[in-house]
Amino acid sequence: MHPDIQILQRPGGPKDWPSKAHSTEKLDKLMKRIVYKSASLVMALLMATGLSLASGSDEKSGKNTNQVPLAGMVSVTNHDGPKTAKHLKIGIWNTAGNITTYTIGNSWNDWLLWLSYDKLREPSPYVGQADDWLATDIKQVSDDARNWEITLRDGVKWHDGTDFTAEDVAFTFEYYREGPANRWTHHTSAVPRMEKIEVLDRLKLRITSKMPMPNFDVITATDLPIIQKAQWENVKNPRGFTDIGIGTGPYMLVDYKADEYYKYKANPNYWKGKPLVEELTLVMIKDPQTMFTALKTGELDGAARSLPPELVKQWAADPDIEIAKAPSLWGTWLDINLARKPFDNRQLRQAISLAIDPEPMLKRVMLGMGKSGTYGWPHVDSFWTRPDMKVSYDPAKAMTILDEQGYVDSNGDGIRDLPDGTPLTWIIKAASNRPLLMRASEMVVSQLAEVGIKSRVETMDPASFAGLWKSREYDLRVMDITPHGIADQDMLIILYKGDSKAALVQEPEKDAIVKRWLEAGTREDRLKVSYELQDYQNKYPNRVMLWYPDGLFAYRWKAYDNYASSAGYGIFHKYSFLPRPARTGTAEELVK
Repeated sequence: MHPDIQILQRPGGPKDWPSKAHSTEKLDKLMKRIVYKSASLVMALLMATGLSLASGSDEKSGKNTNQVPLAGMVSVTNHDGPKTAKHLKIGIWNTAGNITTYTIGNSWNDWLLWLSYDKLREPSPYVGQADDWLATDIKQVSDDARNWEITLRDGVKWHDGTDFTAEDVAFTFEYYREGPANRWTHHTSAVPRMEKIEVLDRLKLRITSKMPMPNFDVITATDLPIIQKAQWENVKNPRGFTDIGIGTGPYMLVDYKADEYYKYKANPNYWKGKPLVEELTLVMIKDPQTMFTALKTGELDGAARSLPPELVKQWAADPDIEIAKAPSLWGTWLDINLARKPFDNRQLRQAISLAIDPEPMLKRVMLGMGKSGTYGWPHVDSFWTRPDMKVSYDPAKAMTILDEQGYVDSNGDGIRDLPDGTPLTWIIKAASNRPLLMRASEMVVSQLAEVGIKSRVETMDPASFAGLWKSREYDLRVMDITPHGIADQDMLIILYKGDSKAALVQEPEKDAIVKRWLEAGTREDRLKVSYELQDYQNKYPNRVMLWYPDGLFAYRWKAYDNYASSAGYGIFHKYSFLPRPARTGTAEELVK
């Protein structure tokens, strides 16, 4: 383990884990005691205390001092609107199907699923701690971390009025393990792989995994949505299922037209208390300009999409709009295709990383609203990320590596060539509906040109762009990545393993680290090996982080003004619609 890294853990378990030590701890406590009336007052206080909300590095140690940032208001004036509502209309923007675990498609719309479904513990696998939810106790019962027992909450009802029991949880695990893959199934079929699932009584079960799973209670249990056995046990083709899903969550989906609109009604018998908003209508608006125009004109009450930087500046003083900053844990990266030559050469990928400078991208594209990709991968604010992680920008070293690998300008045209004399030219692909990512792609072109690599940007319609993940028909692409991809420790391993499977050339050093991670039987050992993987990935990346955007969300405060922040979800999630006591452990009130 790196000598400057200390694994922090208390005997009380994950709920009592402290977060990483940070220079902003004093500010955190101070700001939670003070109600701020305007953004200018916040800045004045920061300047007076000599502290900053911006993340950075300790000047003496060089260690990363980042933490999940405080949530707060960005608007010039903080209003005090209604804390309940009869109906809200919110814009969403990514495919959701009929909102089941097999049709929602990806992790871009997780919060839609959580409106109707619950997990054993909540809120998420991104923060290293969790609150009991459908489970009242989850404990490790073997020294090798392969056996766990789960005690469930009594009295929880499904939306159809039937009892929630251990049979439902056992069925969920088995269905995910044996059925078609979805965004969540890796938690039972791969990392970890559940070998034995035993129902001990009506509200208790035991699971046994193939390999150790020391973080089962803070990762797997906080990410897996539990589905009803009675509804799903005879469904042979879950992707073709079109009925409305039955959950235990605070909202019931009552009507939908796939990828157009979704209507929810509050579950009056929700065990955590009746939701504060009686009805929700979610409207699919894929074009960002159209969505924010609808919010501005009052057609929407909220937009579940991060506000572009230029609109933050324009809308900060709008009397009808409130803008909240909340940690969404998203990122933007340059994806390098390991399944295509010459990217199987890890030294070439190292040179690409050294040639990319994320700092000007953050300043020019995001107007400084976020953190630069210099912190590397995973997400800089994730609990699982190495605290002192840093990626260098060194174009001189990049050129030296390229020379050593035989990528030289053999004909004097100013462009490096492959060893066989073919010009080193690449295409960077970006989605046509993402102007910020297109702008970043052009900056990558300029920076690669500085080390003698020619590239150009090619835009694609969003659907075709999404298909590149499977087709692998690309050199480089600039894209968003969700918290599930850069803040969930188990998913990082899935990505590493998937990358190795797709790669033209295997990298034994990386595979050996992954093997040690899978064999690690304690939280401390697993985190230590995870740091090794992060070091390797940031030295020989197939994904170069460009920036981590601030989560900036706009809503009409006169319609509803009771949103809360939950790391990885921003402000649009079920906890924002639950009574305040029910938010404990899952969401923090916005600093006002």
